[in-house]
Amino acid sequence: MTPARYPARARRRHRGAVDRGVMERLARLMGEGDADGIRALLRPDVSLIVDSGGAAHPARPPAEDADADAEAAAALIAFMTARTTTATVSINGAPGLVLTRDGAVVAAVIGELRAGLLSSVWVVCNPDKLRHWNPDGDV
Repeated sequence: MTPARYPARARRRHRGAVDRGVMERLARLMGEGDADGIRALLRPDVSLIVDSGGAAHPARPPAEDADADAEAAAALIAFMTARTTTATVSINGAPGLVLTRDGAVVAAVIGELRAGLLSSVWVVCNPDKLRHWNPDGDV
């Protein structure tokens, strides 16, 4: 009996896929402002990519001598305010987070795993790319 074969696109989609539990823990830790807890989910060489489309966002470029995981944790916490809530949702078929403020989605967060830790985290806060989340145009 031959093992089931999947097309390359299906294999790529699942390679590095984050499970819902990781994203739920990330959401909880972001809400609690727990930088050490977030760092425990991140690889030391994590890549944080923020797509703001030129709009202002709280993440800042990493300091030259800073640890990538510490900078990423601080940046993720900076997206949270007293009025920000998180929800775990499906984004492009994979678990992700949406950050909502005053009824509008202000960011979408997805990640990629390597060796059980987040190796890449993408935060999309570009208002143009969030339009389908905010049909009324509020961002």
